[in-house]
Amino acid sequence: MTALSPIGLIQKHGLRVFTTADFITLSGLAAAAATHALSRLAAQGLIARIKRGVWASRLAADLNAYEAVAYLRAPWPAYISLYSALADYGIVEEIPHVVYGVSPAPPKRYQTAIGDFSIHHLPARLIWGYRVARPGKTSYLLAEPEKAFLDTVYLALIPRSVIGFPHKRGRRWKLDRNKLRRYAKRFRFPPLERWLRYNVQILNKP
Repeated sequence: MTALSPIGLIQKHGLRVFTTADFITLSGLAAAAATHALSRLAAQGLIARIKRGVWASRLAADLNAYEAVAYLRAPWPAYISLYSALADYGIVEEIPHVVYGVSPAPPKRYQTAIGDFSIHHLPARLIWGYRVARPGKTSYLLAEPEKAFLDTVYLALIPRSVIGFPHKRGRRWKLDRNKLRRYAKRFRFPPLERWLRYNVQILNKP
């Protein structure tokens, strides 16, 4: 193992959200020893266990719960969307108390020391329309405004879905109507196009 202490190693390499496998690679410890070392750091309040094999450094500057989303449903991809992304862009007024994401993985909720998460299922063909956001020292995958809006409406239209339709802030949706039109057609989901036609009045425009 390196001469650095476990927490010193985490800080040296700037680990924010990381896996046990990451720590094993950097420390050279065996799996059992690495897990024991990380569990001790968690007991001391220096790191937080997000789920089995995934940790977050409590010493990382400006740690954002959004950074954990990409790790929650691995190896499936996941990105921030739905109400979380819409609130970030100021498209809806309500600020959710949980972090919403989407993934082709089965849906799942998580309660962790750094926040609660609600990851919803989208078909793999709809996992697109996101970017890497880098506010401050953080980095995470965030849906574009129009894609977050369409993800939300799509899921709201699915029978027995727990996702509701977005509520408008102000007189008009703060969205790129041309992009919304293009993206909606990529969903290939007629109920979504009908909802947009009657509620946003875009698809009947040239």
